[in-house]
Amino acid sequence: MIRNAEDLSPAQKAAIESLVGREVTKGEVIGVRVMPPVPEWLQNAWQGAKERGIDRLSSDDIQEEIDAYRSEKRQVSSEDSR
Repeated sequence: MIRNAEDLSPAQKAAIESLVGREVTKGEVIGVRVMPPVPEWLQNAWQGAKERGIDRLSSDDIQEEIDAYRSEKRQVSSEDSR
């Protein structure tokens, strides 16, 4: 569902603003998407990430970790092949 902010009723506008935590301004477009429940395994993964504090990693931090892991794997592989 997509609506222009100026087409919202006062009650709809108030509900959206309470969800996004700020005022919705004229000219903005609001999109609402209803999705199926998140699988339990994904909820568990998110909870584990939150408990370890890794839910706050930036995409740059994540990429650095991936690069470091791949570099380490390449180094181990090259040492094993000697």
